[in-house]
Amino acid sequence: MIKQVTVTDLQRRAAEVISSLQEGPVVVSQRGRPAAVIVTAEAYEQMERAVAEVEAKHVREIIEAGLSSYRAGRTSSQATVARRVRAARRKK
Repeated sequence: MIKQVTVTDLQRRAAEVISSLQEGPVVVSQRGRPAAVIVTAEAYEQMERAVAEVEAKHVREIIEAGLSSYRAGRTSSQATVARRVRAARRKK
């Protein structure tokens, strides 16, 4: 179960809360609502790496789809792309 502390408890017992992070994340609540989650630096770095890997995979998929379209002859002129961009901006 995820440990929870209030902001006030965190202020009073910061060292203890930080020591408990080895057991898992700590949710910090403010006015009865979750406001933050504290994790170890190692856990944070792992999350950052995982996000970067997912983003890199997504970018590779987009590039591969673009190359596939290009190879299949599905291309647009610069003027056509510019028109589409302007039209999309007007819709916003």
